[in-house]
Amino acid sequence: MQWRKNRIAIGGVAFFALLGLTLWAVGSRDDRPTGLGELPSIELDKEAITSLEIVRPENERVVLSNVDGVWRVTEPMDAAADKNNVESALNRLADLQVARVVATRPENYERLQVDEASAVLVVAKAGEDTLARLMIGKYGNGMTMLRVDDHAEVFGARGSLRYAFDRELKSWRDRMVVSVDAANVQTIRFESANGTFEFQREGDGWKVLEADDALEDFDPKQVTGRLSTTARLTASDFAPEDTSAARAGLTEPQATVTLTLADDPELIVLELGDSTEQEGELYLRRQGEPTIYVISRYLADRLRPDAKTFETPEAPPAPPPAMPSAAPGGGQQPQLPPEVMRQLQEQIRAQQQ
Repeated sequence: MQWRKNRIAIGGVAFFALLGLTLWAVGSRDDRPTGLGELPSIELDKEAITSLEIVRPENERVVLSNVDGVWRVTEPMDAAADKNNVESALNRLADLQVARVVATRPENYERLQVDEASAVLVVAKAGEDTLARLMIGKYGNGMTMLRVDDHAEVFGARGSLRYAFDRELKSWRDRMVVSVDAANVQTIRFESANGTFEFQREGDGWKVLEADDALEDFDPKQVTGRLSTTARLTASDFAPEDTSAARAGLTEPQATVTLTLADDPELIVLELGDSTEQEGELYLRRQGEPTIYVISRYLADRLRPDAKTFETPEAPPAPPPAMPSAAPGGGQQPQLPPEVMRQLQEQIRAQQQ
C-alpha cells in the first residue's frame, strides 16, 4: 500500500516533530509552574504586626505604625489612621496563600507588574524584625502576582491583594470629622448667612428654640435628616499641610454647626470655610483641632440650611390621567366627562397629601 512505501518519510517527520517539542519544553521550562513543595510558607499573625511600610509606584511612601494599641500614619506625617483600611490590609496579609509559581525569570517581572517600577512594595514588621517583604503585582485569573522576600520566582497568591495596599495617602488617614450617635444629640444649631436655627430634642421629634425666619410649616423630620449628615460627617480630602486657617477662610467662618450631647458636656462645633482651588469643594475644621478638611459642596450646603429647609416639602404633582386604551374590536373606550375626571384628580391629589 502507498502508506507502507512512505513509512520511512512519515517516521522522519514524526521524529523531528517530537524533537522540536522536546527542545521547546526545555527552552521554556523556566516559565512552568513548579511543584507545591517549592512554594514559600507565609504565615503572618496580624496581631504581631506593629508597622507596615507601603511604597506605591512613583515612590509614594507611607508608614503605618501601631502606637500604644492605636494605628497611626507616622510617615510622611503624624496623623490618625483610617481603621477600616488598616484592618483590611492586615486581614489580607493574615489570609495570604501562595498557590503556585507563575514564572522564574526576571524578564517576566515587568509583564506581571512585579518590577520596581510597577509593583506595590509592602514590608510588614514586628518591632525591628521584618516579617515579610512583598512586591505585589497585577491581578488575573483569580490570583495576584507576587514576589516574596529574596525569592527570584513570581508566585500567584489566591484572590485580589493589591487593592488593599494601593491607596493614596488620604485613604490611609482618618477622614471622619464627626462620629457620634445621633440619638445622643440633644441640640443642634445652624448659623450662616442663610439664617440661625436651633432645635432641641423633644421625645421622638424636635422643637424650635430659635429661628431667624418664621417656620410656617415646621417638619421635625427635616432636622433629623440634617443631623444624620452632621453626626457621621466624613471629609473627602485634607487641605495641604501648609494651608493656614486664614487661607482656608476659617478665621471668619461662613457657617458653624454646634452639637450638644447628652453624655458629654463638651460642644462639637464645625466651622465651614472658603472654597478650595478645586471647583465644588470647601474647607472645614472642627473647632479646637488643627486638621483642616475638604468636603464637597453638597455636604457644605447641608451645613448651612435656610428656613425653607425645615418646612414640610410640597407634595409631588398628581400624575397625568392614563390614556384610554383601545376597546375590544379596535374602537376607543368612551372618555369620562370632564367633571368626573376633575373629581378623580382632586381625590388622587388629596390622598397624596
